[in-house]
Amino acid sequence: MKVGFVGLGNMGFPMALNLMKAGFEVYGKNRSQGKEQAFAAKGGRTGLSLAELAARMDVVLTCLPLPADVERVYAGAEGLIANAHDGLVLIDCSTASPELSRKLFAQASEAGIDFLDAPVSGGTTGAEAGTLSVMVGGREEAFQRVHGVLEAFGKSISYVGEAGSGSAVKLINQLMVGIHTLAVGEAYALARQAGLDSNKLFGILNNSFAQSKIMERHYTQFIAKDSFEPGFALKLLAKDMNLAAEMGAASQVRLNAGKRAQALINQAVLEGYGDADMSGMYKYQAAEDRKRREAGERKHFAVFLPMLDPEKSVAYRAEHLQFLADNRAAGRLHANGRFVDGAGGLVIYRGSSLEEVEDLVKQDPYVKLGARGYEIHEWEIVLSDN
Repeated sequence: MKVGFVGLGNMGFPMALNLMKAGFEVYGKNRSQGKEQAFAAKGGRTGLSLAELAARMDVVLTCLPLPADVERVYAGAEGLIANAHDGLVLIDCSTASPELSRKLFAQASEAGIDFLDAPVSGGTTGAEAGTLSVMVGGREEAFQRVHGVLEAFGKSISYVGEAGSGSAVKLINQLMVGIHTLAVGEAYALARQAGLDSNKLFGILNNSFAQSKIMERHYTQFIAKDSFEPGFALKLLAKDMNLAAEMGAASQVRLNAGKRAQALINQAVLEGYGDADMSGMYKYQAAEDRKRREAGERKHFAVFLPMLDPEKSVAYRAEHLQFLADNRAAGRLHANGRFVDGAGGLVIYRGSSLEEVEDLVKQDPYVKLGARGYEIHEWEIVLSDN
């Protein structure tokens, strides 16, 4: 059987190698030629375009970092669907939204071929060992036809339902991975400040109800070694958390812990941790704690920005928004928004004193250039239980 594999990244490369070890004739394709050359050096075949893969292979798999990459590879005149031959099965192992998976399934069905959303979990170690979990959505008949292909890199292979179901299961998985990642970072940062032996702590937690695969991965492979070269980059976890939040909103399910985890992970990416492994949330946590200790107690201040000049507000809006973005990235901005009646806006800052925040507000282009006035109040936040 001829198998095409598009996306020879940290996950895709070992998955493609395991397909070769299982006896399949595998043609690899990647955006960077270096990965294709490395694959060829291992005995893989290369050199075919997307259209040629679609026309010549029995099965084509994709494992790509972003939903936009997935859509680019499948859709369009040069994509896999438009150039597919009868009987081709397309399998997307990327983490994408259920909506995108259903869209590609519909396009493939219209072209008379099968599309399966089959995202994987287990990290690079699972990809190398061929022990990934694979969750598959689409036609069950198509799933049964390619089960042997999935077995080359998967140990736990589950058909979970119609198109989009595999992607939905993966996003639920990633939602929990994100929350667990935050828990691990906070726990070991707390242990460090408490003067505890982290190795002893790990031994205890790993035999208690706090045990999880995420803790075992993050601690033994990264935190204990104080090395955060990415197996799975934090910016990719941020992307997955954003997709999970979209899924929650579309399903009308409140993801309270998930939304908090999403916000913190996105903030860590903004502050330069995106290329670190996702376990790098521990480093982010430790750095933020250190900043707060050095800065002293931080309070919240509500800043009302009443409208003074609507024309100037329009003219300087971009500069104002950039000012807010810079302060959000620096950890000084808690929340912001405009009043829909045109009366102005509200910004919640964090700071050690009213004087510190007022100095900051005076630097806002809206205030500095006369578009808005300002009024500041220290604010004690009380959150609702709902």
